[in-house]
Amino acid sequence: MSNKIAEEGKLSAAKRALSYVKDDMIIGLGTGSTTAYFLHLLSKEVSDGLSITGIPTSKSTEKMAKKLGIKVASEFEGQIDVDFDGADEVDSSGNLVKGGGGALTREKIVAVNSKKFIVMVDDSK
Repeated sequence: MSNKIAEEGKLSAAKRALSYVKDDMIIGLGTGSTTAYFLHLLSKEVSDGLSITGIPTSKSTEKMAKKLGIKVASEFEGQIDVDFDGADEVDSSGNLVKGGGGALTREKIVAVNSKKFIVMVDDSK
């Protein structure tokens, strides 16, 4: 798969995931390249008046979200409405392989404390 097609797939996955975000939600913000697309799309919605609080799963996600004007909280109480994250691979049973970013522990904590977990992947996964 060409790099351009892969990037278009990531953008498409991020756009679909964005449709699950509603005003006043607390959302998990995963880590990785597809999450970066999601954050850019989310920032446009926030600048148009959407009110959300993001719970980042890594320092890099926190830094990017803040730079894009997305409200973040590193600590949370209660449940997160929806957690958005990518994956390196997905098998036919829906099992995920998460990888290289070094954020797996925080990703698992946020996922377990979320009402819903949305995985943003493209056809190459």
